[in-house]
Amino acid sequence: MYGRPVQVSDRLTRSDYFAAAMAILAEEGVAGLTTTRLCERLEVTRGSLYHHFESGPAFHDALIEHWEHELVPALLAAIEAVEPYARIDLLQHVALHADHDAEKAIRAWAHTNPTAAAALARVDAAREDALARALVDVGIAPTLARTLSRIGFSLLIGAQQLDDVIDRKRLAAVLVEYRAWIDHRRTDA
Repeated sequence: MYGRPVQVSDRLTRSDYFAAAMAILAEEGVAGLTTTRLCERLEVTRGSLYHHFESGPAFHDALIEHWEHELVPALLAAIEAVEPYARIDLLQHVALHADHDAEKAIRAWAHTNPTAAAALARVDAAREDALARALVDVGIAPTLARTLSRIGFSLLIGAQQLDDVIDRKRLAAVLVEYRAWIDHRRTDA
């Protein structure tokens, strides 16, 4: 649970800091992700933070690295572990139920932070590639699969950016139409 009180006997791990930081990103955006705010949330001193990370900027870099190399790959591995139609269903489910607020904050952060921008570009490419592979695996020609993947990913990013809070009902309707379009293209392939 995010923001839980820390007992004297508790020993926070780097993962605890990352989880709290992702919650702050989701709730307050990148402007809220300060070392002071993070330590307040975890009810620890800055010394505790600096025990795990050299500095605030080092923590930010480690958070982006954690997101790119731990959180996203775990999701992609789970998606790759199922058959192609189930992959598309799972990707659609994730698109609808993901923590869009944290990702929206990371996207905003990428406009001012080169480390975040580079990681976001790699993550976006990996996600888009995962969808394109699933589309190819269900019988869509590779060139068309790449195009459909880009369209689908653009729909998701657009939905994240349109409103302060993502309209999940509207996104669900768009994803249903997108899936119908994919299924139609598959029968044409």
